[in-house]
Amino acid sequence: MYVVIICYKCGQLLLAKTDQKTRQCPYCETRLILDKTKKVASAKTTQEASILIRALKRKKNVKTLELDFTG
Repeated sequence: MYVVIICYKCGQLLLAKTDQKTRQCPYCETRLILDKTKKVASAKTTQEASILIRALKRKKNVKTLELDFTG
């Protein structure tokens, strides 16, 4: 099983296995303790998790664009 987590330093979404205790963020290289990260989704397969991450990133980008246009 896999979880989508948010890096507590840079805020990026990343994937981790549920049996992992730590994970290094590929964006800022921070060593994350998974018990302390915010979990936003879970998936049974890497393929499902990859789809979730892409969808969440698109949603995050849409919200950012809305903020830019609305002030």
